[in-house]
Amino acid sequence: METTRPTSRCVLLFARTADGEARAKRLARARGVFALARRRVVAAAAALPGVTLLVVGPGGSLPQRGKDFAERLGNAFADARALGYGEIVAVPTDVPRLGVRQLAEAFRSLAAAEVVLGPSPDGGAYLIGCRIDPTSLFRGVRWRTARAFADLAAHAGAPAVLDPLEDVDRRADLLNLDARGDRELAALLAAARPRGPEDVRRAVPAPLVHPLANRPPPISLLALSWPPQ
Repeated sequence: METTRPTSRCVLLFARTADGEARAKRLARARGVFALARRRVVAAAAALPGVTLLVVGPGGSLPQRGKDFAERLGNAFADARALGYGEIVAVPTDVPRLGVRQLAEAFRSLAAAEVVLGPSPDGGAYLIGCRIDPTSLFRGVRWRTARAFADLAAHAGAPAVLDPLEDVDRRADLLNLDARGDRELAALLAAARPRGPEDVRRAVPAPLVHPLANRPPPISLLALSWPPQ
């Protein structure tokens, strides 16, 4: 007897507060950037018909269960599936250009693909979406390294891949972030970017390397570091 796959959709938002994100990454001036990133995900989820936002973390819709990131991510997907969600997209709060376009494309992609991934130029992933049990997808992934996206893509076999978006982990990321045509983000970046010679020396940007390039990407200090500590 054929069973029907659940069609309900949710966004898992692995969220720190803007203050917590800024403290964890030692980017006090970037608090506004992180607050904007969170607001945009919340607004984007609300704008998509039939999509529920589940905040993962203290005070949110779901707890973070597990001793490390891999367990917490896997448990969040399992908890969402137990609630009846069949198409699940997980995102962080440090990608300020992530919005309704990317989330809508992720759910459209899940109509044909079992897994959808959003690559970050540092080798991580800013979005992971599944309509299957992701246990095998996550097994052995080198989280928090520049190999995370490559590992996920290899395990997925034939994932749908979104356009790359930058996350903000270091001062150099603030310099690399493209805010052309985005007045709100541009104003926040102007306030967050280095101001003096000492800050500029600390924030010399590393070259951006697309995760699908045919050469090893540089090691990232924090790839896919979503959850609160």
